[in-house]
Amino acid sequence: MEEVATDILIVGGGPGGMMAGLTASQFWPKKRILMVRPESQSVIPCGIPYIFGTLGGTKEDLLGLEPFLASGGSLRVGRVASVDRSARTARLEDGATIRWERLVLGTGGENVVPPIPGGDLEGVFILRKDYAFLEGLFHAMAGIRRLAIIGGGFVGVEFADEIRKRGVEVHLVEMLPHLMQASLDLDLCVEVENQLRKNGVHLHTGAAVEAMVPDASGKRVGGLRIAGQELLPVDAVLISIGVRPNVSLAREMGLTLSRSGGVWVDAFQRSREDPAIFAVGDCAHKQDFFTRKAIHAMFASQAAAEGRIAGMNLYALRQPRYNAGSVSIYASQIDGLAFGVVGMTESQARAEGFPFIVGEARLPDHHPSTLPGTTETICRVILAEDSTQILGGQIMGGPTTGELLNTIGLAVQMHATALDLASMQFGSQPRLTSSIHPLVAATGEALRRHRAQHPPCETEHTGDQKP
Repeated sequence: MEEVATDILIVGGGPGGMMAGLTASQFWPKKRILMVRPESQSVIPCGIPYIFGTLGGTKEDLLGLEPFLASGGSLRVGRVASVDRSARTARLEDGATIRWERLVLGTGGENVVPPIPGGDLEGVFILRKDYAFLEGLFHAMAGIRRLAIIGGGFVGVEFADEIRKRGVEVHLVEMLPHLMQASLDLDLCVEVENQLRKNGVHLHTGAAVEAMVPDASGKRVGGLRIAGQELLPVDAVLISIGVRPNVSLAREMGLTLSRSGGVWVDAFQRSREDPAIFAVGDCAHKQDFFTRKAIHAMFASQAAAEGRIAGMNLYALRQPRYNAGSVSIYASQIDGLAFGVVGMTESQARAEGFPFIVGEARLPDHHPSTLPGTTETICRVILAEDSTQILGGQIMGGPTTGELLNTIGLAVQMHATALDLASMQFGSQPRLTSSIHPLVAATGEALRRHRAQHPPCETEHTGDQKP
């Protein structure tokens, strides 16, 4: 049987594994890096919904291998069947053996399949981050006239808006009272819902799906039964209700799994059992930045950050670079309306017991506001009441939304306070700079509210006082 030797073996080639390989090549340039994944082509996870509308095809969403190969890494298409931790070997399904010094698990996640009757009917699709599957789904959608999407989170919302661009009648079904209720404050959820309705998407909120009903053939889905409603006729159903860690290999290896299901890792992405074995991305345990509670922050940017941390620390700990927890930065866009969140919302801060204050500003994202493309931006910040440390923020606006969210995300990670942000210096050029001023204004408003709640001690100056 074939036997291959490498220094660093990466299992899985998504954003986490890819970034681990690229970072390792920078920090450990003399080490050989081999990536094993089941497909030669890999897609960018965040771009998957846009395959069906804006991009117009799966090939436009490829996660390029060129930077990884140019850095000296190599790719082998295949699946790892088992790993012997004591022998430092991995056996592939084709029988080959790979010897390694360091192992990075980036096996990703698997979509949650709800136990709804009719899930095995033709025309019922469950999202997978697989090129061949997505290519087939893209072509299958060509004949669809009426589609139901189950799940009203960020991914479900993006799919709904993208697929309706193909002239498909889209019904978005969410069990909670509002779309994205787990991510945004309710008033912003309503804004997103209004935009979707404006674009022709039919919304069914507070809706529990009881079954997927077959058509006359008995083989293909023909309708969706929602509790308390008449049967909703459909040609296809797309299920997008969440992802859980794919840890089958890690479990067989005897690695410790967290209660949330991911591979338990320390601040440097190392497994508990073996400092030579790392885990990154959707398969790795996530903790909230503030509470250290387990969370499901399964998105590409988080995986990439964990990949960088693992890549730096493979052979020696780089103390300045570790995982302090996820601040969960999400962003999306429906037509011209962009929105996103960083860290805690008002409802989340309240549920965790954080006394907080809120600052909000509604301003154009460029000055002068008469510039082409200027959009009104809503910037909302959540701060700890006592210290005014920033806990999170939400943005709704235009194309500058993403950069403003990233600025708030950096502020959270730097433990910045309202005073830090309200007094910050920033460059401003009407056509070139991102919209920092709404953030400055929002934190200034938060400081005003904080002062009103906690007035300083003041004494009246009356001149010389006699003892």
